[in-house]
Amino acid sequence: MSDPLKPLFSGLGGAFAELARKAAATTSLTDAVQQSLPETLRSHVVSAVRRGDDLVVIVDSAAWSARVRYAGPRLREQLRALGEPVAGKVRVKVGKGVARGSGIGDRG
Repeated sequence: MSDPLKPLFSGLGGAFAELARKAAATTSLTDAVQQSLPETLRSHVVSAVRRGDDLVVIVDSAAWSARVRYAGPRLREQLRALGEPVAGKVRVKVGKGVARGSGIGDRG
């Protein structure tokens, strides 16, 4: 007897590989952004992604968004030095943070 779900999943190998590649790129960019910011701001960066030429930095609260935005020019310089230049704008958005060192969404 054959697996009835096999036809559904047979063509997803490439899609999963692409998803894994994008996740790794996002993690790498987020790490680079965190390391390029002053230490007081690093832990408030949830994620960083590219949207076209722009860099979108997601922070955990509105209180930190202005500070990250203010650090934008230095962030651009640091990222350029790391081989991650930003051709467009640095945009800062507020998103839900994940408590560090705990399960996803666990606010402990």
